[in-house]
Amino acid sequence: MKVLVVSGFASKGNSSRPLAEMLLGLKRNGVDVDVLVAGYSHYYDLFLNAGMKVFVHHISRKFHIPSIRYIRNLVKSNKYDIIHLYNNKAANNGILAATGLPVKVVTYRGYTGNVLWYKPTSYINHLNPKVDKITCVSNAVRDQVRRQILFNKNKAITVYKGHDTNWYKDIKPVSREGIGVPDEAFMIVLVANARIMKGVKYFIEASHYLKDDSNIHFVMIGKGMDSPEYKAMINKSPLKEHFHVFGFRSDSLNIVSSSDVAVLTSIKGEGLSRTTIEAMSLSKPVIATDIGGNSELVIHNKTGVLIPPKSPQAIAEAIRKMKNNPGWRKNLAENAYNHIDTNFRVENSVQQMKKVYENLMSQ
Repeated sequence: MKVLVVSGFASKGNSSRPLAEMLLGLKRNGVDVDVLVAGYSHYYDLFLNAGMKVFVHHISRKFHIPSIRYIRNLVKSNKYDIIHLYNNKAANNGILAATGLPVKVVTYRGYTGNVLWYKPTSYINHLNPKVDKITCVSNAVRDQVRRQILFNKNKAITVYKGHDTNWYKDIKPVSREGIGVPDEAFMIVLVANARIMKGVKYFIEASHYLKDDSNIHFVMIGKGMDSPEYKAMINKSPLKEHFHVFGFRSDSLNIVSSSDVAVLTSIKGEGLSRTTIEAMSLSKPVIATDIGGNSELVIHNKTGVLIPPKSPQAIAEAIRKMKNNPGWRKNLAENAYNHIDTNFRVENSVQQMKKVYENLMSQ
């Protein structure tokens, strides 16, 4: 069984680590897996050292004839049995490259929405008849995709992106003084790239319902968080002096480690939130909106608190409850860590994916 995985791996960041570690695990478990990457990265050497072939090719467009030819030639010359396509550009080009070849095609889906039976572009990738399996990052994503498949709905399956809590053992809390937060403050952190779907405005608006609590401080980290739009919203808050806003920071995990609670305010699209998994792996309780795969991570009142989307009042109430119940908050944090450590292990993902490949080969 020979597998070619097409993905990015453009950086050393945590976003690529679960997939990279799963592929390395597959190799150790006897799967002959090679990778096509967008460029040199930390993982390039790890893959080579594991005995994997690494091909470097940047797929620059959704339909790129040189990329289609490149992938097709790789499949033919290396006689791959399966190609696993991990982003939309890879899927669009990889499916065309596989046309007419005796190779199984697997795609990856990481968030809910957009795969729609009535949307023509969906048949260019995930709903294309050439696709044999769609690996989904959560049950929520799987169920959404299955609702759009007219036949053979079981081609959409769940394989969690596995983590390892040991990856976070060396993360040390940042000095609160260094980010302007008092040591005695109750510190809430939101880490996200500030797209509309992340619901950042509701996080800011929640402060209006906490105006009588001068000990709560709000930390916002991520690309676009320091935009003029959000700064204007913060300036209207009765707790505007309690906001600490940053763009991208390489030490975001250290800041999360220094916090009391992590919050996810997304209003749509969540498949399996990486920032939530990271916070739980750092033994932080999480307040998250009850959408997508969030409920697979945050079990209400056990590993965190689920709230309705677009409700700043619900965010505020959950923050206040966490602040006023430190024993309960500690219990949530311990359960959160154990939930990731038990149910979202990278070793589990390796075995699940190996079984997917083996089942495809038996068909």
